[in-house]
Amino acid sequence: MARVAEPRAAPPPAGPKLRFRYVAVAAGGRVVKGLVKAPNEVQAQNLIVAQGLSPISLEKAPPWLSLEEQLPSFFKVKKREVVNFSRQLATLLESGMSLLPALRLLGAQASASRVFKRVMETVMRDLSAGASFSYALAKHDKVFDEIYLKTIQVGEATGNLQDILRQLADHIETQDAFARQIKSALTYPTIVIVVGLGVAFVLMTVALPPLTNLFKTLNVKLPPPTRVLLAVSGFLAVYKLYILLGVGATVVLFTWYSKRPAGRRLKHRVSIRMPVLGPAVHMSILASIAKTMRMLLTSGLALQEIMEVMPKTVTNSLFQDALESIHRGLLLGQGIAMPMSSLPVFPPLFLQMIRVGEESNSLEVSLKVLGDFYADAASERTHAVVSMIAPLSTVFMGGLAGFIALSVIMPMYSITGAF
Repeated sequence: MARVAEPRAAPPPAGPKLRFRYVAVAAGGRVVKGLVKAPNEVQAQNLIVAQGLSPISLEKAPPWLSLEEQLPSFFKVKKREVVNFSRQLATLLESGMSLLPALRLLGAQASASRVFKRVMETVMRDLSAGASFSYALAKHDKVFDEIYLKTIQVGEATGNLQDILRQLADHIETQDAFARQIKSALTYPTIVIVVGLGVAFVLMTVALPPLTNLFKTLNVKLPPPTRVLLAVSGFLAVYKLYILLGVGATVVLFTWYSKRPAGRRLKHRVSIRMPVLGPAVHMSILASIAKTMRMLLTSGLALQEIMEVMPKTVTNSLFQDALESIHRGLLLGQGIAMPMSSLPVFPPLFLQMIRVGEESNSLEVSLKVLGDFYADAASERTHAVVSMIAPLSTVFMGGLAGFIALSVIMPMYSITGAF
């Protein structure tokens, strides 16, 4: 009797494909990043393995049409969220709560942003799968930098995670507060200058050209300020499009060049050597280096590991090269002060304090003194510069507006005399 074939079960529907962002290791140890489309996370991981890659991290990416994907800078996690998270997690750990329940409690907070909640969900999922806290955080390098991750690793190894978290919160808060102080202090002068120049440009290209025809028709002798203003206004009216195109091209060219290695070095060199504001920028970088090194030393990180990480903690390429040179000298057994002595970006006071701390085995104390000294000096210099820029910008815009008004009013007397 012929055997009746059993009906085969229909394959499950594939469902809509989702986008997953991954970090993986290729042949030779090279780290690669990319996107893969799959119905779920398991199949996405299988696709990555099929390419000969070993996945390190895998997370769901937002859709292409989402604002978060198109404008990532507007949806990034703020430093304040990382500070609050670190402090609150330290408090919960000190109260006796274990790590995973503490993270669940923090992730459920209404005050946390959607992006940060998604980060917490991924971290908790990795912890539930048996990963370490530092490994789970390492997948989110845009939120937690290498300093944060290295310090968390030390806290996990020493069992002193809550103290490490408090140190990190204080460090991030100090760095962020100084940056926000400079930004907020420069906001008012920038707005005054931009708005004033915009109004002057509109007046000279829209409002003044009709007055030029009036003055020519009446054939009166114009005072020198009016002749200068009309000449500039006529030039702007005729070549307005070319000027706008030239300014736009200059901005694009400057942006492109500033992202090149040579352009970045030039921009960073100018930022610490320019008059008035350069010393404040220089001192703020020195304060940041000293405070970061001290924080890593107090957390228990070895000096060699600290100097390996330090070049990634600064954005100025001159200081990045200098810190890499110090790291190479440390590996050769020269310590820190000796290779630092040949680097012009470190002033004599900074060098002398590092040498004293290294010789007396009190480097942590020296770094604290340096960090406080240069932070205070940078803050005072910044306040002095801002207090000078604000009135100067107001005087400049007042003078420009007064010149335009005077140039328009003075010919009225000549016109009245002609009538």
